[in-house]
Amino acid sequence: MQPRQRRKVPEGELCAVCSDRATGYHYGTPSCNGCKTFFRRTIVSGHTFVCQYQGNCDVNKNVRCACRHCRFNKCLAVGMDARAIQNDRDRIGPTKKFRMDKRNSSGDEDQLSVASSSPQRNGEDKVIEQLLGVEQMCNTLRGCILEDSKNVKETLSSPCLLYRLSQLEPDPSTVFQNLHPAAMQDIKAWNIRELRLCLEWVKTFEEFIKLREADQMALVRNFAFTFNILNRVYYSADYGPDKIVYPSGAFILRQAQESVKIPGCRSIYHRQMDEIMVPFRKLEVSIQEFAAFKAILLFNPDAADLSQDVKTDVANERTKYLTALYYLITSKYGIHSGVQKYGQLLMMAPSIQNIIDQNEENMQVMEVFEHIWRIDSFFNCSSPHFHYQELRGHLQRGINDISAYYGTELFVYFGTTLVRSHFWQFKILGLTSYFITV
Repeated sequence: MQPRQRRKVPEGELCAVCSDRATGYHYGTPSCNGCKTFFRRTIVSGHTFVCQYQGNCDVNKNVRCACRHCRFNKCLAVGMDARAIQNDRDRIGPTKKFRMDKRNSSGDEDQLSVASSSPQRNGEDKVIEQLLGVEQMCNTLRGCILEDSKNVKETLSSPCLLYRLSQLEPDPSTVFQNLHPAAMQDIKAWNIRELRLCLEWVKTFEEFIKLREADQMALVRNFAFTFNILNRVYYSADYGPDKIVYPSGAFILRQAQESVKIPGCRSIYHRQMDEIMVPFRKLEVSIQEFAAFKAILLFNPDAADLSQDVKTDVANERTKYLTALYYLITSKYGIHSGVQKYGQLLMMAPSIQNIIDQNEENMQVMEVFEHIWRIDSFFNCSSPHFHYQELRGHLQRGINDISAYYGTELFVYFGTTLVRSHFWQFKILGLTSYFITV
């Protein structure tokens, strides 16, 4: 059997991405070695980029490295096929053996056999099926009465509630009655519920359970509020682009109503609508795609405080879900349209992180009137009784609906009464009481 000849580009053919001299057909498109390598490494690593100029940068051989966001978009637009990378033998550079055997190679990057990937495809189908099952269980748990929560570490080590759904009763407060403007209490209640769901959700991942407690906490701290926001906008009933609707019917407007505003904080609700909710709807993200996207964001090897020795395992887990998402989308939409959607979905990640960062800034600048104290200044204190009294004095100077975490309890000031509560979820978010998201 004669070896298959590698497809050659005509003399003088230019790279479809940057207009440099093309060295061959790489991933189905005439391109130079630089753009070939850039595309491959972007897909394999799962990196996402953000453009500083609304995605309108020129991409040519003189400035092709200036904006990686626009360069990657251009790779997708001209038809580079990420699926070819799955069987690419040269992931991080040519090995000596590969160079020696190159003339005997029978592989062609743009003519991969579908049959050769069928065993892997079956594996990806199983991953997606598992994610879908867990997502559906989470949607059921969202409407249940949740038992009193323990502290975060005990909750992570306790049996998962998702496997005890038959023992839980429905919560009438979560049922849609009618549309009504959300009050701060609605926002706090739903944030608490979503953060609890997050802890139950992560316990369904085998690789997460294998991690040490400290590394589990690192991933949860990095991801918990992302989980909250993503669920909030994805499961919002569609009443147009200017309204986020909770399952109970409570809604938040683009210009948030006075009842949910906190003085001194920048609103991020409009960004949640414009940068997450509306793009999700335009892309018609399915529940399977949504579940895989969340798993990708959870397993972040760059999460703060994650131990160095587990970063590779976490990165491999992310790659598993990246691959599953890719196969899911391309099997439905075909390679060209599928890769476009895959890339657009992944490139939402920087915007999501930016929204999370802005929310954290809001928390950090929230201070008592006349900047008497910062909410997060007490989080590392060791004496809850002492700080209960100190907090009481500060709060009586005029703060309402602000909380801080001490020891094993959260103290919340409602009107003129300071009450103890069990909003343990906020501990997982470090120094920030994330129920305030205005």
